Amino acid sequence: MEEPLPIRETPPDAPQPPAMSLAARLLNVFAIPGEVFEGVRASRFCVGNWLLPVLLSAVVGVLTIIVILSQPSVARQVRELSEQQAKALEQRVKAGKVTRVEANHVQAVTRRLTDPATLKTIGSMAAVLFSVVRVFWWAFILWLAGRMFLKVQLGYLKALEVAGLALMISVLGGVVALALTVNLPRIFATPSLALVAPDFEATRKSPLMLGAANVFSFWLVGVLSVGLAKLARVPFLRAAWFVFAFWVIQQSLLIVVAGALGQFGL
Repeated sequence: MEEPLPIRETPPDAPQPPAMSLAARLLNVFAIPGEVFEGVRASRFCVGNWLLPVLLSAVVGVLTIIVILSQPSVARQVRELSEQQAKALEQRVKAGKVTRVEANHVQAVTRRLTDPATLKTIGSMAAVLFSVVRVFWWAFILWLAGRMFLKVQLGYLKALEVAGLALMISVLGGVVALALTVNLPRIFATPSLALVAPDFEATRKSPLMLGAANVFSFWLVGVLSVGLAKLARVPFLRAAWFVFAFWVIQQSLLIVVAGALGQFGL
């Protein structure tokens, strides 16, 4: 009599790897962003994924503004820029394009705005606002690229988490820029091709283009592309094409606007 074959027991499901802590996500986004964003896609929404990077970015931005404007060499550059604006204004007065009363009013406003305490206050507020707006803007870009071009149902809150964690790249870039500013006392000392420009002029578009070629900007675009690819479940190169295209358009518009404002002495 044949014995019945033993019934094979169904092996238990393999245990799922433990979810990363918030601190681990903030650090691992530098080395293994794919795993970080895969976990973000599969987990519930965590407000810390975007809020903490924004706070860190704001702190670094405020410190950078204070350190930059506290250096005597930078204060001298600010005075030189004010003097250049005053000379340009005088030329416009002589040409009859601006009245003396209007010129005096502009110069009075300029003196108030270029006061060190005023500059630090305005710069700090701008740094905080920029950090908040940037994360929501990039979340919108990722959401728009996923919905409109990749044709996937991508939630804005998930895109916000990805944008927030990717912002850690910019936080590190801000720390590096702060270190460069301390050692190279210039207003525009950033880890970009602008370092090769002996005199960075905001009125010319070519130096602004050099400033846009920032190592950490390219790194940020790459990490954002990884995040979009994981959320939309598409190949990296397909997601990177759209993110890079949006970044190029954004930087081009900023260069045009900054150059135009510089030409008007603003």
